[in-house]
Amino acid sequence: MSQRSARSWRAGAVAGATAGAVMGVLLHGVLGLMPTIGALVGVESVLVGWLVHLFNSTLFGGLFVALFERPLFDDLRADVGGYLSLGVIHSALLGLITGGLLLPTSLALAGATELPIPTLPLPGVTADAEFAAVIAIAHAVYGLVLGRVYAALVLPTDRR
Repeated sequence: MSQRSARSWRAGAVAGATAGAVMGVLLHGVLGLMPTIGALVGVESVLVGWLVHLFNSTLFGGLFVALFERPLFDDLRADVGGYLSLGVIHSALLGLITGGLLLPTSLALAGATELPIPTLPLPGVTADAEFAAVIAIAHAVYGLVLGRVYAALVLPTDRR
């Protein structure tokens, strides 16, 4: 593995963990989801939820490197704006895959029949819409933070 590749993998892991921490604050602060995330591995606790979430976020940072550190994306990887765009694309895909495939599969394997959706006191808005909006915003924030932190770690100083 070349030095650039090793640096890219480390940057992806750091950016993924950082983005996951910011996303986790949103998910737990607004929806109280960390115990639910922990329950997906059999332990319904805030601590286990955080550990699972940060572990996955770090892996997804590596997936970002695997997907986008390719010649096809050279033009987008030229500056911070391009990395922000790639981060949002990455997080949107993750949201669709995790929310549409992995989460329902995990719930089914755990024997759950539904996701406990906390409600927010907003008149005229259903809990499902609130939940979806917070999840979408949290994924967008993950992508923006991932792209920004990754760019700061891999771009030359004059292009940060």
